Amino acid sequence: MKMQEYKLGKSTMERYDIRLQGGDHWRCAWAIISISDDGIFNAQTDCGDFSYRWGSFGSCFKSFLIDVCSKDTSYLYHKISDRERESKVDMKQTIKNMKLKIIEQRRQDGNRAFYGKDDLTPTEARDLWDALELLDHSELSNDAFVSLFYHDLPSVERRKVFSDEIWYEDVIVNTSDRRAQAFCEVIAPVFAEILKKELEKSKVASA
Repeated sequence: MKMQEYKLGKSTMERYDIRLQGGDHWRCAWAIISISDDGIFNAQTDCGDFSYRWGSFGSCFKSFLIDVCSKDTSYLYHKISDRERESKVDMKQTIKNMKLKIIEQRRQDGNRAFYGKDDLTPTEARDLWDALELLDHSELSNDAFVSLFYHDLPSVERRKVFSDEIWYEDVIVNTSDRRAQAFCEVIAPVFAEILKKELEKSKVASA
């Protein structure tokens, strides 16, 4: 059998063992982070494992990581987060937003002297509110949320407040990857400070 042709490259990884004391360590207490000069980033932590490879990062990967981990960590979150964990609907926050929508609709319709057929009456508002209270408040898949929205809410009242294209309304809140979020908020700033001190010492030593 002919051996598969391949190219081989080797690089040295630097490993950083971090253990937090106090602060937000309950969210993420330790991390083992390994990086290489060619843009490889790996992190094993008690809040999850994360990895990414940057193909372009400037002349110094550590300087790049200092910026990534200490400034706007939403960029880092976008790179390491798990999209599967972001695909669910946060029902607690979504239902809260839907209730606010009912209140806004009642204020608008309540200012009229006479109710029209499309206005939300106090009784209808209460029925819709009660129906929202009965919905599952745990995290749900998008399909499960759609099923509840169309089948478990009274249709007449629902249509007076929400359009049938619920995804276009600013009420749905999707869950985040809490593990990646904890890493970005707790570990990343500490790692940035470690790298910053390391580079500063390196500059002093080479001066």
